[in-house]
Amino acid sequence: MDTAQIKKIIHDHRKIYPQVYALKPGDVNIQQIPKLQYVSQQMNTAFHMNWAGHPEPIDEQWIVVKIANQLKQITKNTLGYQFKLMPHEIIWHGLNECNQNSVTYKMQVPNCITLTMYEEARAKVERNLRGKVIPETKFIGVDSILCAQKLHVGHYRDTKLTYQEIESYTGEQGYRIKGDRKEIYLTPAMECHHPETWKTVVSVEIEQLN
Repeated sequence: MDTAQIKKIIHDHRKIYPQVYALKPGDVNIQQIPKLQYVSQQMNTAFHMNWAGHPEPIDEQWIVVKIANQLKQITKNTLGYQFKLMPHEIIWHGLNECNQNSVTYKMQVPNCITLTMYEEARAKVERNLRGKVIPETKFIGVDSILCAQKLHVGHYRDTKLTYQEIESYTGEQGYRIKGDRKEIYLTPAMECHHPETWKTVVSVEIEQLN
């Protein structure tokens, strides 16, 4: 395969990491998740996942997505590596004193991306916004962890029911939940107007009880 052909390959990390992003409907499963990299943003937000079509944006500037888009161009131009943007992910930490949700919003990016690339991408976003101060973001690596997870099919607001299934299952199997609930939105609401078809991976880090 020549260089021109290699550059035409667009890598889909949903297929590279099917144990994370390509779950099938069924029971709760226990899975060792590989080490992954993300662009992330801490925020407080009032949204409650109750929309039925077009949601209000998580952040009006969608900074994490903008940085990921810049990283797509950087890896394409410098490494000849093209990739598809990954689904939105949110870790739900609970309500703050203002009755807002404290969350970590993140998007997975390829392991070939370096801190230098991330800083370049963020700087490009700032320039494109003409010097406007943008929210703080981070480039993070998450070590391999043991998770309990299940695919939720239906409206986002009902994912807590799936989380309750995960809680029951992990206790029965001799595990303890040690992290906050994470949701991976495989079907963005703004692209699909039929909530009964929405697919969300509900996942939580666990550990074996002694």
